[in-house]
Order: sequence, then C-alpha cells, then structure tokens
Amino acid sequence: MTYSHWITHKFGGSSLNDAACFLNVAKILSGKQEIIIVSATQGTTSSLQLLLDQACLGELNDELLTSIERKHIDLADELACEQLRTTVIANIKQDMHVIGDLLNTVMMLRVYSKELQACVIGYGEKWSAQILTSLLSAKNNNKMNKVLYVDASQVLILADNEVDWEKSAENLAKLNLSDYDQVVITGFIAGNDQRVQLTLGRNGSDYSAAIFAKILGTDKLIIWTDVDGIMSADPRKVPSAFVLPCISYQEALELAYFGATVLHPSTIEPMMSVGSTIFIKNSFKPDEPGTIIGQSNEPPSSLIKGITCVESAALLNIEGSGMAGVPGSAERIFQILRQGHISVILISQASSEQSICVAIKSDQAMRARQLLTQHFRYEIEYGKIKSIEADESCSIIAAVGDGMVGQRGIAAKICHALAMANVNIKAIAQGVAERNISLVIQRYEAQKAMRAIHSGLYLSHKTISVGLIGPGRIGATLLSQLKQQQDILKKEHGLALRLRGVANSKQMLLDEHEIDLGSWQDEFGVKGAEIDLNVFIDHVVSDFIPHSLIIDCTASEETAQRYLDILKKGAHIVTPNKKANSSHLGFYHDLLSTADHYNRYYLYETTVCAGLPVIKTLQDLLLTGDKIHSIEGIVSGTLGFLFNQISAGVSFSHAVKEAKQRGFTEPDPRDDLSGLDVARKMVCLAREIGIPASLDDVGLESLIPDELATCSVNEFLKRLHEYDAMITSRLEKITSTSLSVGAVVRYVGKITAAGEITVGMQSYEADHPFARLQATDTIVSIETARYTPQPMIIQGAGAGAEVTAAGVFADILRLSSSLSEH
Repeated sequence: MTYSHWITHKFGGSSLNDAACFLNVAKILSGKQEIIIVSATQGTTSSLQLLLDQACLGELNDELLTSIERKHIDLADELACEQLRTTVIANIKQDMHVIGDLLNTVMMLRVYSKELQACVIGYGEKWSAQILTSLLSAKNNNKMNKVLYVDASQVLILADNEVDWEKSAENLAKLNLSDYDQVVITGFIAGNDQRVQLTLGRNGSDYSAAIFAKILGTDKLIIWTDVDGIMSADPRKVPSAFVLPCISYQEALELAYFGATVLHPSTIEPMMSVGSTIFIKNSFKPDEPGTIIGQSNEPPSSLIKGITCVESAALLNIEGSGMAGVPGSAERIFQILRQGHISVILISQASSEQSICVAIKSDQAMRARQLLTQHFRYEIEYGKIKSIEADESCSIIAAVGDGMVGQRGIAAKICHALAMANVNIKAIAQGVAERNISLVIQRYEAQKAMRAIHSGLYLSHKTISVGLIGPGRIGATLLSQLKQQQDILKKEHGLALRLRGVANSKQMLLDEHEIDLGSWQDEFGVKGAEIDLNVFIDHVVSDFIPHSLIIDCTASEETAQRYLDILKKGAHIVTPNKKANSSHLGFYHDLLSTADHYNRYYLYETTVCAGLPVIKTLQDLLLTGDKIHSIEGIVSGTLGFLFNQISAGVSFSHAVKEAKQRGFTEPDPRDDLSGLDVARKMVCLAREIGIPASLDDVGLESLIPDELATCSVNEFLKRLHEYDAMITSRLEKITSTSLSVGAVVRYVGKITAAGEITVGMQSYEADHPFARLQATDTIVSIETARYTPQPMIIQGAGAGAEVTAAGVFADILRLSSSLSEH
C-alpha cells in the first residue's frame, strides 16, 4: 500500500500548549488521508525530567506531579469526544500512578537508567496523542471519524540507536492505516526488539515525523511550529532577518548543523533520501507560505540563504615547527580527540604546516587541551611543539547558500562586512563544495557579526542608518529635502537613507527601524525622550545596517568634541558645524587621523560658504599638484548682505535690523558682527591647504561697538543707531584710499602663502568681482601657481537654510558614492 497522496503533519509542543491550540490543530487538518505526529504539550517533557532529577536527590515534587495530571485531565475533559473521554482520562490517571511508582523507586536508588528515563519522559507524547485522537474522532454528521492512535514505541524499532527500517515498516503495515481517515502517532519515542521504550533524542518528534513519512512514502511532511518558517538568521539577534521561501536539502543541513534550531539535521536526511518535500509552517498563521525544503532544480534566488551561529565554541591551536613536513601530525591530533569523544566542528591549517587550529564545543576545551598536552608531552619538552592553547570565548558564524558555488568575491563581501563592523576574524574555513563559509570570532562579537554579515549580503550596500543632531532651520530643511528625494534615490540609485534618530540639546527621538520623514516633528514632540548623546550614537551606529551616519547641523562646540567618539564607534560624519575644524590644532589632526584609521568618512564641505564647492576645489587643486598662493573671500552671506545694503545708502543699524528680520543673522546679530564666524572659516581653509593656523593667529576686526558688547539683544538693537556715524566714518576712511570713484567696502577674510590670516573691512574698486556681489552671495578668490594672474573665482548663494541643507545633502550623496566604490 502506498501513501504518496497522504500528508504527514508534525505538531510541536508550542502548537499543543492548551485547549485553544488543540482546536486550532483540528481546524488546520483536513480530516482525510493524514498522518499526524505530535510532541508533548509545551513544557511537559521538561517537567517530567525535572521530577526525575528531583527524585534522584531524594525529593518527590507532589505539586508538580499533580499539576501535570490536572493539566492533561482538564484538556481531555474539555476536548475528548464523549465516547472516548472516560477512557483517555482513565489512561492518564493510570499513567500518573505508574510515574509515581517509578519516582519512588528513583528516590530510593538515587539513580535512574536511560530506559526508565525514556519511559517517564515519553508519557507526554502519549497523552497529547490520545487527547488529539479523541478530539479528531468527534462525530461529524452523526458519524465518528475513523482516527487511529499509534504508540510509536510499539512500531518504530531501533537497533543500536539506528532505525531498523525493515522491521518498522513491517510493524506499520500490520496496522492497515489505509482503513482510517487520520492516524495520530506519538513523536519522540521508539522501542527495540524487546519492546523497551527508547527516545530519539533532541528534536526527536521532528525525526519521528521524517521516519514515518519515509516509511509510508508520503510526498509531503509539514512541520508545524510557532515561527513563520526558516529565517535568514535568528530574528532575536538580527532584526532584519526574514523568512526564506525555499531552501535546498543541502542548505537546510548546513544551517541545522551550525545551530539553526527550527530543524535538526536528522530530520532532513530521511526526506532527502527519497526526495520528499518538507514544509515549515506556523500553526498560528496557517495561511502564511512558510519555508519549503526540497530538491534544488532552479538557480538559487540569492547567493546566501542563511547566517547561523554556534555560540559556545572554543578554538584549539597547536603550533610548532616540529609539525612542518611531518606526515600524520593532523591525523594524530584528530585521533586523540576522537578517543576523547570530542567532535571537531571546524578545521583550519596554515600552509606552512606549523600550526593547526580546530574549533570544538567550549565545554570540551579543557579536556581536549589536557589530552593533547599529555599525548604530545615529549614534543613539547623538546620544543617540537611550541604551544597548545585553547580559547574558550569563541563563536562560529556560518554563511550558507547554494548560490555561493562558483561565485567570486563572497568571502570578500563577508570579510568586508565584518571589517566595517570592527569584528576580527580568528579563523576561517570553506569546503570545496563552496556551500558554507565558517568564521571563528570572539563570542561577545557574535551578534554584531551576524548583523553585519546579514546586512552586508542582504541589504543594499548603500543602506545607511542616519542620525540627525540639530533639527533647527538647516536640519529640518535637510529632512524635508531627503523626504522629497527619498523614493528617487532608492529607486534609481539604490540609496536607502534610514532616519533612525533625531536629537536637539534637550531631547531625542529614536526608532529601531525608521522614523517617518513626513511626521518626524509630530513624533519628536510626542515620543521624544531626554537627550543622552551616548545612547543616541550607540543607537544610530547599527550593526544590522551596513553603514551609519551622524549629521551634525548644530553650531555646538560640545557636539563637535564628540566627533572622535562617533568615528571610533563606526559612524561617518557629515556636518556644516565648523567648530571641530577650527578648534585646537591637535584635536583637528586627531580628527583626521581617527577618520583615516577607522576607515570612516568625515565630510564638511558646508563649513565654508554653505553649498559652494570651496573645500572640495582646494583639495582637488592640491591633489593635482597645484600650489596655493592666496585665498581671499567674502565668506559670510550675512555680512555680504549687510555691506551690500550699506553700499546702497542704508544705515548700518537699519541694515542689521533688516538682516535679522529676514532671518540672515543669528538670534543675536553680534555673533555675526564679531567676525569670529568668518575667522573660523578662514582657519578651516588655512588648515585645508596645510597652514597650521589657530584662531589666535587671525587678525580680527570686529563690527560691534565696545559699549554694546555685553548688553541684551533688545538693548543692542535699540541703541545701535547711536553708532551709525562712527561706522560711516570708518567706512569713509577705508574708501578714501581708493583711486577711483564708486569704491565699496566689503568684509573679507584673507590667507597668504606665508600663513598670515586677516579678517576685516576692505575697499574694492567698482569693477572688482567682490564689489558686484548681490544679496547674500558669497565669493572666494583662489590664486595658485596655475591660476595667475587671473584667480579662480567661486561665487554663489552662501547663506540660508535651503542652500546649506542642499550642501549637506550633497555631502551625503558623496558619501554614498564613496561607499559604493569602496
């Protein structure tokens, strides 16, 4: 009799936790041509094992024993059909009596055999199978469903811990299963020729299902669990993990071997041998597709199918010149470990043959080292072997996929992802089948490594975790521009900018996945928490997104001083904040060297002249071998506007008030009028061309009357007109040196090749480019060995949130382009 059109189902303990779960199982099943293998109800096997362990210590846990009995009797009372309810409850009570007698025996002997253990912990499967059988047997249109209960210990035969396929098939054939609509079989347990009950070990119920599916020849095995399928990684460790729609037998075996808990390797092999398909589905979401495991007849949909981890591993390293060129050294090592019943998970050997390292379970490390030290004691004594070391604090990460076969650069991608996450690889191995790349790393870095590899292989290499500090005029405008271009950047350029954090000086908004660019302001007001810059940085520097970026749109010295920490933690920086580049010279050099050392980008084009490409131009000139003779410019859009108004006949005080009203100045206009902002920009430019300048080196001319330097902003604006005549006098004095009529005064910064930096007012002839400047435009004149006598002129809007934000945006795009090339 063939059962190829039947379906084998397996339900785990989580799918049989309570009465509602049993009813859900009954709803999932069709009622016809089904083999149903069940585990014990959730927690029952562990509870029975605990009773045994406590009995070994001379304790009988009556409370736990009673709760187990009560739970199953209540389930039977609620679920069993009327005709079978009394029988099922009587069986449970009789079994509990037997368990009680066995526990009393264990209490007296203080020990138990494997057979007794199998007998006690196997009752859970028998009870759940009987309860489900009685539930499925309920009347349907006044007719009992034909459901058979099968105790697997009476039909599934083991010999020397191996399945006796022939005898098991003979036993099943005697049951005439085709006479029934459904067959409910206990998982986990089996028997031997003497009908002594045994267990199939860890994940035994899954293995039971595969065994019965193979013997009966069913085409499908559906394993019902509490997860949606086999994931690309453990979702508890990798938030971006997703369900794999299909994988091959070989991929499933590799993933299961290296720690994927949904499926055990022993479950796959029986199905693989006959080419039957395995489905992994969620019993609580039965309509979800789950994962299909079967023959791989189509090209793989992705290079890597899954990333998994053996968390507790140890790395044994045997090193010494005495092994080089000596045949049998490796064989001897493995023989010693085999004799000690120590399984080797991974092997790596240097081509010089002077060292060999093997990965084993961490709890076997000490014994393995002792055995090897004992057997190689003479080689160690005579210096043939230098050392035998064991590092017990390791984990093994495995990347698995049929798509790796014959593909170049997969190992490079994995190693690059780990390098970007600052994870060091202690050992690496790949078999000739090319289906698995395994790496040994420090255990404390395992989660970070899994997230980094997963993101590096599955997400776009231009997916960036973004945190914005300073959502003021520039910051808010930048987020608006990002929202406008978000879809285009993702669709046409593969750039996914995930805003995961926004912070100001008082509060911050964090989101594990992504903050909506369209509603961030509302969320910031409602969900914002007290600012903690350490927490903010750690959140943005995500180990499950390939790259992290902090955008600083403040003018804060405190934030700028955190740049070293940000770079060291793994984030790139884009900023218009000039405080860092004009700070202490030592800090500036540390900043550049740290960015270089940690392979991070620090982009700051908008620190001078907003979106104008002044800094990039200087860098390009120097890189191409040009020599800078001088830099001169009007680099403050605010002061540019101010002096344009004065040239048009507007008084100094009125021009300042108008600039403030139009949003061109800082809240306190004296921050602009002091000239310190211009001085900082000139220091930035000087350092860019190799001049070790500091603010103290700048000859600075302030526009603030001394008497108004410390008063309130309101008083400053109210009394400023009193000094119009003084300012006018200063301007006339400057223009009096001009040789032509119509000369104008501008507020200018200058840098000479000798390193002299000055910031202040200067007159220019009417036909000079600086004299023709309009509104808030800025302009920079660069004279070089190549650009002389006609200097290079860079001119354009140099103030305002829109152009500054656009300049920051351009730096972000420049960063993404660099990451892509890298």
